[in-house]
Amino acid sequence: MATAAKSQAAGPRGRPARSAEAADAVRAAILAAAERLFARAGYEGVSMRNVAKEAGCSPAALYRLFPHKRALLRNIWEEALSAFDASLEGAARAAPDPLAALRRLGRAYVGFWVAHPDHFRALFLIEDRVVDPGERYFADTSPSLARLVRRFQAAVEAAIAAGLMRGDPRAAVELIFCALHGVASGLIGMPEYDWGPPAELAGRMTDTLLDGLARTQPGAVT
Repeated sequence: MATAAKSQAAGPRGRPARSAEAADAVRAAILAAAERLFARAGYEGVSMRNVAKEAGCSPAALYRLFPHKRALLRNIWEEALSAFDASLEGAARAAPDPLAALRRLGRAYVGFWVAHPDHFRALFLIEDRVVDPGERYFADTSPSLARLVRRFQAAVEAAIAAGLMRGDPRAAVELIFCALHGVASGLIGMPEYDWGPPAELAGRMTDTLLDGLARTQPGAVT
């Protein structure tokens, strides 16, 4: 009787529970494997079984963490944007004024994606598709995306308040994003072209934008 009670107290036999560190390592390996596959084959060209094989885990272990392929992609997006926002925060922290902050943000924007091209491909070259009723687009729900947009918008609003820039803050942020995204896209999408240094290209683009936003009246057509 005592032996039986001791056995019951010890809990069920079988595979020991993973430590939190081990579980985090498995999750990170799965996301890294999925990102590599998405970058190579696109969203439609990747299966959950491919991801499990690339990550070195069983399909059952994969499905326990990520019930479907869209869950994988959304987690990749959020982690990439979180790291991106952290790099932006560090770039602008010591800027002496809002225009200097925007210049540093511009260089950091391009520099991050050039250093993490698979992040860029997974985030911007794969369309987010709402499948089930009640689902929402990632762009509407990502806290990291909202933070980094606010980071740019705060710098733009400060520049406008100081009389260094004109126009609507949201329109200015959208213009800055599109321009910097174009620089990053060219550097990543056409690596065979003899581009100038990424930081220099990002700096020139940012300077050109800020100069135009400082001189152009709101709504003016040139």
